[in-house]
Amino acid sequence: MSLEPPMTDPRRKPSRFRFQWRQSLVLAIVWVVLVGQVNLVSVLGGLLLAWLVTVVFPLPPVSYAGRLHPWGFAKLTLAVLVDLAVASATLARFAFGRRMPRTGIVRVRLRSDSDLYQVLVSMLVSIVPGTIVLDARRSNRMLYLHVFDTPEGHHIESAAEDALGIERRVVGALGSRAEQEVVRETGSQEDAAGPARSVSAQAGEEES
Repeated sequence: MSLEPPMTDPRRKPSRFRFQWRQSLVLAIVWVVLVGQVNLVSVLGGLLLAWLVTVVFPLPPVSYAGRLHPWGFAKLTLAVLVDLAVASATLARFAFGRRMPRTGIVRVRLRSDSDLYQVLVSMLVSIVPGTIVLDARRSNRMLYLHVFDTPEGHHIESAAEDALGIERRVVGALGSRAEQEVVRETGSQEDAAGPARSVSAQAGEEES
């Protein structure tokens, strides 16, 4: 998906052959990493190839009204690194232990209504060892997570809270003030009313 600011004139359509510098820069960096050489030819070739990719395989634009918050982005980065370390240690303990993990499926409804945030949350959840997104519903912002170990009910709730925590940090790092308020207000209402998420564990068990 390409990130574009909201268009002021709905009748005006952006040219398909325009240079999308954000997407082209990311693709060029990937190209340079794959080539393994940093020189003028590889950089210019990566930019040209990136431009051709955006022209041949155009993606629909996604409205983005927020901005980058350096402190929020730093907290998001630190939280992801901590999650990676903790999850890796947990998997290592299972690798050398005797207890078999009890996997489960957790259903989590995101509080923000944005394709960009849903994709970022799904990506960050999936890179943490032990959890992967099986399905993401755009219509109701629902994520279905496969969790490595859910021996008790509170572990299922913990997995859901972890996903919502990632969403909160993503919106805090990239969202507008209004989007951050929506996430905080929705979270407070859910805490007051009790958990409203449905989860299903292994062997066909379900909880609401």
